[in-house]
Amino acid sequence: MSEKNGALAPTGSACPKKATELFYVSHPKVERAMLGPFLSQADAECGREVLRSADAVVTVCFVDSLDELTYWHAVNNGQVCRAFAGPGSPGVSHG
Repeated sequence: MSEKNGALAPTGSACPKKATELFYVSHPKVERAMLGPFLSQADAECGREVLRSADAVVTVCFVDSLDELTYWHAVNNGQVCRAFAGPGSPGVSHG
């Protein structure tokens, strides 16, 4: 928080982040996406790998903008799925 015009104001941008697509992991037997959102297809592929189901697929949803909560949720989902997918999985860097 910072002071602005004598009142406390939140720091940082309140503007939504620009994004063109979010990725999800879906399964034909489930009505809604099982995992997601993800910021990259590679992270979603890690999520698909974590599910260990041959029928799981990566889907994309196009968006105009991304609020801060959804952005950080997507960042966290990617990190968690990369950690569980392990080395050798799509999107997991070696180094």
